[in-house]
Amino acid sequence: MSTKYLKRFFKPRSIAVFGATAESNNLGNIVLGNLIDSGFAGPLMAIGEDGDSCIAGVKCYDSLASFPEVPDLAIICAPAQQVASWVRKLGAYQVKAAMILTSGLAYLPSATHKSVKDEVKDAARSFGIRILGPDCIGLLVPGSKMNASSSHINIKKGRVAYIGNRG
Repeated sequence: MSTKYLKRFFKPRSIAVFGATAESNNLGNIVLGNLIDSGFAGPLMAIGEDGDSCIAGVKCYDSLASFPEVPDLAIICAPAQQVASWVRKLGAYQVKAAMILTSGLAYLPSATHKSVKDEVKDAARSFGIRILGPDCIGLLVPGSKMNASSSHINIKKGRVAYIGNRG
């Protein structure tokens, strides 16, 4: 798989968050708030869990088909058992980059007796989707004014970069 879609992680023009609710401690709500607070200038979209019309000031849609545009980057914060389904739906709509902040995929069995993590990997490969995650903190890109993470601290733009891995 080529690296041409990595730009969608670091300089996305639009972002969609999946799995947000109006609850203040909900991961999707936190990510939406961080994107707004960091000054992300592109369109933000969301599909909420509770049928909310608006979360953190961002319009919620019923489905991917109702989005005004195909997002450059999808951020999945939905429950673990929904993640593989979301990745397949993203592939059907030609979304090429997704971050999965949801944890626990490796330990959750699916209907096919694979782990949900393996189902996500299979779906991503079949549609050519680049995945960051699962179980990641997200991505902070100060140069793009983007805090797409669960960290509430915005980082100043500078000349130092850090890429880390855990687990």
